[in-house]
Amino acid sequence: MPKRIPKSATKPRVADEIMVGMREIERMLDEGKTPEQMFTVKTVEIPEPGLYRGKQVRALRETLGVSQAIFAHLLGVSVILVKSWERGAREPSPMARRLMDTIKADPSRWLATIRRMAAA
Repeated sequence: MPKRIPKSATKPRVADEIMVGMREIERMLDEGKTPEQMFTVKTVEIPEPGLYRGKQVRALRETLGVSQAIFAHLLGVSVILVKSWERGAREPSPMARRLMDTIKADPSRWLATIRRMAAA
């Protein structure tokens, strides 16, 4: 006959965890408190990524001293997209702009990455 595992030794079910949370919310409402009074609430401000027009994209690429193809590979986008950014036909997405912000903040780190890519 298989051994029976005591309830306390089993992993809590998701439904049980949800019910615990619901009881906490119910208690908060009964006590007339706000979520900030009952729970640790953190607000994180995330700045908007920088703006990169054609000239800024080209200047960043030239800071690294790489071709459009290598820059595209570094960013994980197509060469056609980098060319269209530099021509001003398209604007980089917020995600691409965030990555360009990190490159701009520490170009030497990214140059090391490019060197590793070239050596591989």
